Amino acid sequence: MKISNNKLSSVRTYFFETLSKFEESDVKSYFEYLCDAWLGLSKIDIRLNPDVEITESELLSFFYGIKDLLNYRPVQYVAGKSWFYGLEIGVREGVLIPRPETEELVDWIVKENLTAQNVFEIGTGSGCIPLAIKSNLKKATVFAGDISEEALLIAESNAKVLNLKVNFQRFDALNWQEFKFEQKFDVIVSNPPYIPNSDKTLMHKNVLDFEPGLALFVANESPLLFYEKIADFALENLSESGALYFEIHERFGSETIKMLKVKGFLNVFLRQDLQGKDRMLKATIN
Repeated sequence: MKISNNKLSSVRTYFFETLSKFEESDVKSYFEYLCDAWLGLSKIDIRLNPDVEITESELLSFFYGIKDLLNYRPVQYVAGKSWFYGLEIGVREGVLIPRPETEELVDWIVKENLTAQNVFEIGTGSGCIPLAIKSNLKKATVFAGDISEEALLIAESNAKVLNLKVNFQRFDALNWQEFKFEQKFDVIVSNPPYIPNSDKTLMHKNVLDFEPGLALFVANESPLLFYEKIADFALENLSESGALYFEIHERFGSETIKMLKVKGFLNVFLRQDLQGKDRMLKATIN
């Protein structure tokens, strides 16, 4: 099949027929996502203006986008952007695609820390967490670290586009003693790697083939490795009234709580996400 003209309705027909191996609901979601990202058209716009003309360059983007989707490349990477807590975040291979449950973690932090002065996020990826925090806690000084130089470049680019000041730096959570800070932090937050390698067989091709394993997976025998190291860092670097926040694996909630209490955290709070899964923890030292 060929596209007979540059009208959106023709592109939509071609899009759906070419991607027929996928579930129709997924194809609909992909089409709406790309129309929003590339054309600035909402779902309502698509329905109300099916014959809107698109340019040759936009048409070419859809051709290449379809090819990528057929190879299971995530639609967010195809579009080159994602949306997170009201912000447009640039994404590509090398950083994780922001997830809705992480927005819930940010919402928890923002609402409970309106007077926070210093915030540090570990494992920043695209920078979505610290950028969302900074956009809402404008008086806070926000720091963020990652071991990946590629991730830091993407995060810094997002900060520049959004005109938000976040202090990005290289940081190795497993060797945190090498990094010294002049100030204590009111908030330390991390969404570290927490998926055991054994779970790879349960995951979709679009995640395994494209998203960075460095940011996803841990050895089966030590699923809490990053949590333990970051907890140690927090014990030395939290302010007296500060709080540590984690996104966690739904299966390891009780184990993570126990680990934090053994290390000396006095108050540990578990929160479920909107899907009813154990997903977030908050811990304080006082």
